[in-house]
Amino acid sequence: MTATNLTLHKQFEQGKKFTTGDEMLFVLQLSGSWYEMGQQYGTLAKEDMVLMWDKTIKPLFDNGFTTEAESAQLFGRRIFDALSLRRKQYFQGVADAIGWPVENVLVLDQGGAMAIYQGKAHSFSGCTSIATWGKNTADGHTLVGRNMDWSEHFLEFPIYLTVYNPTDGSNKVANVSWPGWQWLVTGLNHKGVYTDLHDGTSMGGNIVSAEKPSFLNSVFDYIAESDNIEALSARFQAARTDVAAIWMLADKQGKACSYENTIQENRLRVADKDADSFITVNTFLNPDWGLGKRETMSFSLKRFDNLSARHEERSGEIDAQAMRAIFDLPLYNADGSFMENGGVTKPTNQDVDLTNYQVVTDLTAMNMWIKLPALGQDWQAIDLKALFNMA
Repeated sequence: MTATNLTLHKQFEQGKKFTTGDEMLFVLQLSGSWYEMGQQYGTLAKEDMVLMWDKTIKPLFDNGFTTEAESAQLFGRRIFDALSLRRKQYFQGVADAIGWPVENVLVLDQGGAMAIYQGKAHSFSGCTSIATWGKNTADGHTLVGRNMDWSEHFLEFPIYLTVYNPTDGSNKVANVSWPGWQWLVTGLNHKGVYTDLHDGTSMGGNIVSAEKPSFLNSVFDYIAESDNIEALSARFQAARTDVAAIWMLADKQGKACSYENTIQENRLRVADKDADSFITVNTFLNPDWGLGKRETMSFSLKRFDNLSARHEERSGEIDAQAMRAIFDLPLYNADGSFMENGGVTKPTNQDVDLTNYQVVTDLTAMNMWIKLPALGQDWQAIDLKALFNMA
């Protein structure tokens, strides 16, 4: 399936919502000013955002973790006031379309961070990513493979690939996430600059620094404004995060790195000299921290070793199909033991999380494949060039 074969499901002004070959995967193509794209998102995503609110936010009120007034101030108004003008206009558009106070739109957007703040979540996720290029790939393209591991509770909600085509001169942006989570989770711009989020709370602590702006939303701005990995990396160097996290950065030039962030500082981890690949998991691997390699509850080091070995076995012949095959390999056997010559994917929860979605992206050709393995679905191919209006 390519983007030209997507089926139009709904349309509002210049915004379109498409169905795919997977009933839980939707594609949103938005165009216009940031306010207009916010209106389009709110109109097209309202039903799913209400479901997300009822299932992920309302229980925090009902169970006494916080109140609606407290959350509206701490994760709504506080976040909104510190956003860039782009993000303020966008979220106001969402709020106006859906008929919510803008504070509620931000509370839903910040649901993961709020759960950590309330001590309700052990982590954002147990994710795995690899970027590979040069001699490793069959055609010299730069490829990225990514697993987003989180909670089986989130299997209730669809996955959105949202594509933004702004008219203000910003980069076009594509982001894979859940409805209402509109910060940059797994995304890239039309110039082939990519980043994705990995949980860092197992290393940096389950702490939210409430005096800082939302770094999750700042990264959206970075992608919208960065034309290469050097520019994106410079933005990370100049910032501090409000939530401990690890971010992998890559671009179509064949470069990759990661930032291991605590609320006090960000530390850059670079690829080995002359390396043509880079792997990121949920543990700090920069030796400058003065830490030994530490395993996590989601077996980050095991996933790192598996992915490194499977990648090495296919070095020189890796294309998008080979990358998808690598990410099809499970981490565990059915009995919970580690699979011999296994991979990194967890279709079911056999430790602390499972693989909610997978993304393989060819940054050179601007093609993407998305799979929801826990639901037993196959890979869905998407032509980003068409969605970016570049074809």
